[in-house]
Amino acid sequence: MIIKVYLSKDIPKWIMDRYYPKFKATGERQGWWNIADSVVAGISGGPDSVALLWMLVSLWRGKVIVAHFEHGIRGRESIEDAVFVRDLAFSFQCPFFMESVPVPQLRQKGEGIEEAARRLRYEFLEKIRSENKAACIAVGHHNDDLVETVLFNVIRGTGLRGLQGIPEKRGYIVRPLIDFTRREIIDLLEGLSVNWREDSTNVDTNYARNKIRLQLIPLLEREYNPKIRKHIAFLSRQAFETANLLENEAAKINGLVGIKPLPYTKALWDRKALRSLNLPALQIAECLRKQQRDMHLTTLSSDRTELLLKLIKDKINWRFQWEGKVEVCGDKNFIAWLDWDVNDRLIDVPIDLESRPSGTFSWNGWEISWELLEGKFTQSKFGTHQCRLIIDNQESAVIRVMSAIKARKTFGWNLEFMSWWAKRGWPIFILSCKMWWVPIYGEGKGKNVIWPSSRAVQIKAHYQKDERM
Repeated sequence: MIIKVYLSKDIPKWIMDRYYPKFKATGERQGWWNIADSVVAGISGGPDSVALLWMLVSLWRGKVIVAHFEHGIRGRESIEDAVFVRDLAFSFQCPFFMESVPVPQLRQKGEGIEEAARRLRYEFLEKIRSENKAACIAVGHHNDDLVETVLFNVIRGTGLRGLQGIPEKRGYIVRPLIDFTRREIIDLLEGLSVNWREDSTNVDTNYARNKIRLQLIPLLEREYNPKIRKHIAFLSRQAFETANLLENEAAKINGLVGIKPLPYTKALWDRKALRSLNLPALQIAECLRKQQRDMHLTTLSSDRTELLLKLIKDKINWRFQWEGKVEVCGDKNFIAWLDWDVNDRLIDVPIDLESRPSGTFSWNGWEISWELLEGKFTQSKFGTHQCRLIIDNQESAVIRVMSAIKARKTFGWNLEFMSWWAKRGWPIFILSCKMWWVPIYGEGKGKNVIWPSSRAVQIKAHYQKDERM
C-alpha cells in the first residue's frame, strides 16, 4: 500500500481551504498543535482513524506513532484490520505498535464485550504513550459520534454531563476530528483515493448506537429538522462549557468545605460550612462528582445521586454505601467518606502499669505508647495526640483501651462530641471511671479534677495513616 504524503506546499488547495483551518484550530484549542513531543494515534483502520492519521502526518509537523489494538472479536476481519493498519503505518513511515488481546476472555465481572474492549484498548494506548514519552493520544471520534452519543445518553437517561457527549479532551486523550462530520471525512479520503476498512458490525441494528445512527437520526432529519446534527452538537458544546464552569466552581467549594481527614476517613467535609453556602442541589451534586473523581470512585447513577442529596439535605445521622466498603456517613458536624476496613471484634486491652511501666502496641490502626511517671502531679492534661492522667494513690494503676462504642455501652457515656460513625473503631483510654481520654478529640473525663498524686501515666496515640503524626 502506498499513500502519498504531501509536503506543505503540495497539499491540494481544497484541503487547505476546507480542512486545514479547522484541524489547526482544533489542535490549538486542545493544546497539541504546537508541541514538540510525539503523538500516539490510535488507528483502527476505519475511515475516521485513517483520515486522522493522514491529517496528522500531512497537516501537522510533529512525530506520529501508530498504535493498533487487535481485539480478537471479529475473527479473521480483526486480523485483516491489523495487517491493513500495519501497512498504512509503514506507508506513512510511522513507528507501529500492536497488541492482540482475546477481549472476551478478559472481561471483568459485569462488563460487556464492548466495554471491555474499550477499557483494554485505552490501557494499551496509554502504555504506548508512556513508553514513548508521547504528549498525548489522538483518537478518531468525530462530530457525528458526538451527536450519536448525546442522543444515546438522552434515551438512556442523563443529566448535564451526558449532554456533553464525547469530551474533546480528557487527560492524555485528544480528539482532533471532533469538529468534522462523517461526510467530511469520507469526502477527504475519496478525494485522496485513500482506502479504509469497514467494520461489518457497524450495520447491525441490534446495537443501540447503530440503530441511532442508521434509523433515528435520519428520521429526525427527514421528519423534524434537517439541521438536527448541528443543533445537537451546539447543545453539546453549551453543556460542556456549563459543566466546566460547574466543575471549576465545585473545586473551589470543595476547597472551602473539605477539611483534613480524621482516622478511618478518606475525605471529610465540614457540614456546617456546606450549609452556610446554601447551595442548590445541582451544585452539591457537582461537588459530589468532583469528590468521586478525586477518589477514583465509580460514578453514581442519577437515582442514587438524588438519594444522597436527599440524605444530605434532610437527615442528620445517615449512611450511604457508595461502592464495596466505601460509605458516606453524615452527622451534625461532618460528611465523611469512609473505607470500613475496621476490625469488628476489637478486644479490650488492660495494661498493668505496675508490671509494665512503659511500652508500645498497635490497636486497630493506632500506634500507642505509654509511660508511668513518678513525681508530684495535681492535674491531668489532655491533648489531641497525647495526655497525662494522674493516678489516685489509693487505686491500682491499670489503664484499659477499648472502642468508644463499647465504652458507651459499658459505662453509659454518651460521647456526644464524637461522630457516631467514629465510635465503632476509635480508642478510649480509661483509668478507672474517674479518668478517661479520647485522642484527637482531646476530650474525656477528669480534665478539671485536681488532687495531689505521686504518679501519672503519659499516653501517646497516633493513627498510623494520619498525616498529623
